[in-house]
Amino acid sequence: MENNRNKSLTYLLGGLTGALVGIAAAYLLEQAGQLEGEENPFNTKNLRKVGLGTISFLYSLVGKGKGHGKGKGLRITN
Repeated sequence: MENNRNKSLTYLLGGLTGALVGIAAAYLLEQAGQLEGEENPFNTKNLRKVGLGTISFLYSLVGKGKGHGKGKGLRITN
């Protein structure tokens, strides 16, 4: 029961954080559009950039330590 409560709290906090980040992104897009003199800053180009950036960020969070892509592609060692 405690595990379910922790999961619910995690999902709630994640959802609220995601909503706040989405609101901030929309605000920043609108402000940037006004500075550049665009009538509608929510065009396909800007939304595509935000969407791909979000997907890339989420993939980097999920992919950490999960072994994704082992043995494939370029390996960088220090």
